[in-house]
Amino acid sequence: MSKHILRRETFRTSRLLDFCSERELTKQIGHGTDRWPLVAFKELVDNAIDDAENAGIAPTIKVEVTSKAVVITDNGRGIPDETVAGILDFSVRVSSREAYCSPTRGAQGNALKTVVAMPFALDGRKGETLIESQGIAHQITFTVDHVRHEPKIDHVRKRSNVKKGTQIRLWWPRSACSKLEESKPHFLQMAEDYAWLNPHLSLAVVWNGKCVVDYKASNPAWAKWQPHHPTSPHWYDVTRLRRLMGAYIARDQDRGREARTVREFVSEFRGLSGTAKQKLVLDEIGASRLSLPQFFGKGDPISIGRLLTAMKRHSKPVKALDLGCIGKNHFAARFEAAGVDPETFQYRRTVGETEGLPDVIETAFGYCPGEADKRRIITGLNWSPAIGNPFRSEQRSGRNEPIVFVLHLARPRIEFSDHGKTALVIPGVDEDDGGDDER
Repeated sequence: MSKHILRRETFRTSRLLDFCSERELTKQIGHGTDRWPLVAFKELVDNAIDDAENAGIAPTIKVEVTSKAVVITDNGRGIPDETVAGILDFSVRVSSREAYCSPTRGAQGNALKTVVAMPFALDGRKGETLIESQGIAHQITFTVDHVRHEPKIDHVRKRSNVKKGTQIRLWWPRSACSKLEESKPHFLQMAEDYAWLNPHLSLAVVWNGKCVVDYKASNPAWAKWQPHHPTSPHWYDVTRLRRLMGAYIARDQDRGREARTVREFVSEFRGLSGTAKQKLVLDEIGASRLSLPQFFGKGDPISIGRLLTAMKRHSKPVKALDLGCIGKNHFAARFEAAGVDPETFQYRRTVGETEGLPDVIETAFGYCPGEADKRRIITGLNWSPAIGNPFRSEQRSGRNEPIVFVLHLARPRIEFSDHGKTALVIPGVDEDDGGDDER
């Protein structure tokens, strides 16, 4: 036996590999590479619509696709420079939605990170993304450090003519251009789904120089729960409230900001902006003069539970209809444009509550006599179309039956059993007595 002894060393592996290899990024995204064009499109459009709503304007989005790139341009407020920098810090999550409980279009918490990493993961040698916003062009390039065997990120800032809104260009690797072309039917279907679920949205898709989707908003003034609206304490449990409190404390510390008070934290919630209500809550838990870090301590669930109970006691639950409805008129117009026989069109809105959380479920159905062997099913959660059918409902019609069916759920908390958001976890919904159905 050889006397030669191997002295094993302890090596460090970059966490960037969790995002920058095809295998690991697939785990993060929850979908195979054949669906990455859809994932990128969905995440970027979700962000674009939310950003426009935060600005108080109807969203207008243009999508351009070639064999070399996917370009998405919106009319929102624009992505701030610090947010782009945060996207490229792969050791943390950067999200304005992940810690909150509210009916918004997704709360993955690392969506943009996965999107900017896609070109590199597909190519394996180099990936490029260009983000232009607020007068700054962010040229992001992923390459390989061959010594450390890890991805290397270069971030170069230049001047940009994009002063309003955001334009994001994903350079699609030549080696994966077939995946982009093969995704075209589902890509265009998802674009149409966005128009079905968002009456205020104007959306155009240009594919290889040809405009293939051009939807105009049916109701630019359409109202729903907005991303900037205060969240309700009734939407949280102790674990989620503790997560939000910790996120606020960490943000203040990272920015060198003076610690906010418990009163300031309480004032962020719907129904608790008035000083009288805040006083009732703080007196009940004895936190009138405490800063949020002092109260939080080590995250004692008993104290946080007492705070949550007091906040709920002194505020009213949100009514389900306050979440917003897409509405019968919008669906009727879309069904007619799709060739549905108006005599067969049916719409139902069910308003209910599940485990203390408000729900709005809208369904619509119609028959297309001139579309033999064609079935169209649109499913959505909080005004965002799903990749696949997250409801996993039983199919009651054949695949070749010429029908159109829409199912949409609005809810403050959406939970999934997988990373790809393809399997919804939700108990049965308590339906109302039908009094809120639109006729």
